[in-house]
Amino acid sequence: MINTVLGPISEDELVVTLMHEHIVVNIVGEESSEKTYTTEDVLAYVLPYLMEAKEKNLQTIVEATPLGLGRDLDVLVQCSMKSGINIVTCTGAWEGMDYRGKCVPATIKEMSIDEIADVWIKEFEEGIDSTGIKPGFIKLALGDEGKIFPLQEKLLRAAVRTSNKTGMVIQCHIFESSSLPSAIRIIEEEKLPYDRFIWVHADGQMDMEKILESGKKGIWMEFDCIGSAEDFSKYPPAIKILLEEDLIEQLLFGQDSGSYWIKEEEEEWPMRPYARFFNEFIPFCEKEGIDTELINKVIIENSKRALSIKHINK
Repeated sequence: MINTVLGPISEDELVVTLMHEHIVVNIVGEESSEKTYTTEDVLAYVLPYLMEAKEKNLQTIVEATPLGLGRDLDVLVQCSMKSGINIVTCTGAWEGMDYRGKCVPATIKEMSIDEIADVWIKEFEEGIDSTGIKPGFIKLALGDEGKIFPLQEKLLRAAVRTSNKTGMVIQCHIFESSSLPSAIRIIEEEKLPYDRFIWVHADGQMDMEKILESGKKGIWMEFDCIGSAEDFSKYPPAIKILLEEDLIEQLLFGQDSGSYWIKEEEEEWPMRPYARFFNEFIPFCEKEGIDTELINKVIIENSKRALSIKHINK
């Protein structure tokens, strides 16, 4: 079973799934003590884009916004109900770019590894706060400055212990590929099965050497910078290499698309339409010789395997 914001569904109900999207993002790092927007504001802005993607046969969005980055369950529930799209929310923490803890809740920063894991495990077992809504995966971000800082390592170890207890997959944003070996060392020390780790933004630098090394271990490679890509020219060659190396089974697609953006005054964040994958990316890949059946396999079968909760011997 897969947890969605409207309750658990079977893996077969996921169908066409984009593995990394956003609906509300709060990069300012406020912990939502006082909202600066309403659910209706978000629906008015986001729902037309969701409906456009639904018309292209999108059935499931993996919404990769943890607490501290803007996770808003009321918004996600309403978006799912009104669009008819399954939405999978997450537990975890976002410590990407050079924000140095800005988007990690203060209570989490003060906890030990096991205390953090206990919080995230409780969300999976009992639901988030009093909502009864359970996460379907663990979201992290780290290593964007070429190294993994102590807070980031603590979060990663907590995520691994959460995964080892619950079976949830870890979706880990690492844009700087030079940080990946350190992350792999940590998950190996914590004895995480490789197939419960997704390298988010593997296409950020398209470091094929590390992509192939990771894929051969059984780590998932997620190509998900599609929503912001100026063009898609780097993708067909990379996909063909994965096909030649028999690693398509380890590939996932997302766009990092959306969203309603809570921003600081000088920042701008134009909407990245959820349907771009279907309207632009798939046709481009078809013209470059990538079989549509292969893409469908990735967004249906691979996504299903990645999100499936693995059996844990407790």
